[in-house]
Amino acid sequence: MTEYRLAKPEEWEDCIELANYVFSTAHRPHDFEQLIPRVYQAGPEMARIHRVAVAENGRLRAEIAVLPQQMAAGGKLLRAGYVGSVSVHPKARGEGHMKRLLGDWITDLEGTCDLLALDGQRQRYAYFGFTPGSEKYTFYLDVANVRHTWKNGELSAYTFAPLFPENGEADEEAAAFAKKLNEEKPLYVVREDVKACLKTFGEQAIAIWKNGERIGYLALCGGNQVVEAEVLEEQDFVPALAAYLKENALDSLFISIPVYETGKAAALSEVCESFTKERCGSAMYRIFEFADVIEAMLTMKAETMGISDGTWSAVLEGQPVTVTVKDGTVTVTGEAHPGADVLNREQAQELLLSPLASKGSKVPSEIWKNIPSDWFPLPLYCATADEF
Repeated sequence: MTEYRLAKPEEWEDCIELANYVFSTAHRPHDFEQLIPRVYQAGPEMARIHRVAVAENGRLRAEIAVLPQQMAAGGKLLRAGYVGSVSVHPKARGEGHMKRLLGDWITDLEGTCDLLALDGQRQRYAYFGFTPGSEKYTFYLDVANVRHTWKNGELSAYTFAPLFPENGEADEEAAAFAKKLNEEKPLYVVREDVKACLKTFGEQAIAIWKNGERIGYLALCGGNQVVEAEVLEEQDFVPALAAYLKENALDSLFISIPVYETGKAAALSEVCESFTKERCGSAMYRIFEFADVIEAMLTMKAETMGISDGTWSAVLEGQPVTVTVKDGTVTVTGEAHPGADVLNREQAQELLLSPLASKGSKVPSEIWKNIPSDWFPLPLYCATADEF
């Protein structure tokens, strides 16, 4: 009989080997210790974040991990989690292991988690109550944009070097600097090991220097994909990117930012050749505590993008909420007015997370008459460094 439980410290190497084998077989060679060092180089104590299916002979047949996270937005600290390392041995597929393990996680997290995230196939995870969400801009900056915008020498103040020079004291200083910049974002995930986080999925962390002073950092994937960029002064954001392109003789950069970073978006739009607005990969979310998530994310949206005043009362998957916005201040209570809108989980999350929900058929059309048009979707976002 298969046993379903949390992994034990002595099974840590088996957890890594199973994930490597399953993902390497299904996709391309994987080495999770290199791909996600903040988890898989952290040691056997991280076995506790893995639920496993164990055969009678003691071998692992499947596993699903949930990485606990703290997500800060709108002055609130949300209890979050990121689902990853979903692995079922090829010989154990079709036996219901994924359904059981993820179901056990969801049951366990009720009451202790506000929001669960993952990156996965839409229909596969919709079964477990996950809904696609989060948007980003991706700007395309090429060498011609740079050449025609800045004259020779105008970008010479900017220089670049590895953020972490593999020197103990210098690395600690760089980590403190990057942690400070991360926590100045409108929305951020608390990073305990910044250096390891900024190596996730092959990220390369580059320090930005201006006139000999460190002013920010870039995180790149694939050489020319900027997945994160932070500077002390926003006026340096675009020139620093242009200088990086020029110094490294690149043809182009693809720069991704969350939609609520409106200042960065405006500055990029004045220089870049083009941009797209799109979903963040295959990001999906399951909300446990609707009132807390709405209050945090809508407050952050009000602070960064601006939203209209109004009141909306609803019962979302059995949870009563009343949202009021007055003079840009968001208040959310755990009660519902008589005649409040009633939505199940699928409808509620579609309304809160999808940019096209008002055009679709899942949410009754009459409900939209009660909600200011600029409230939703909620601007959820997860940087590559915080994915799992």
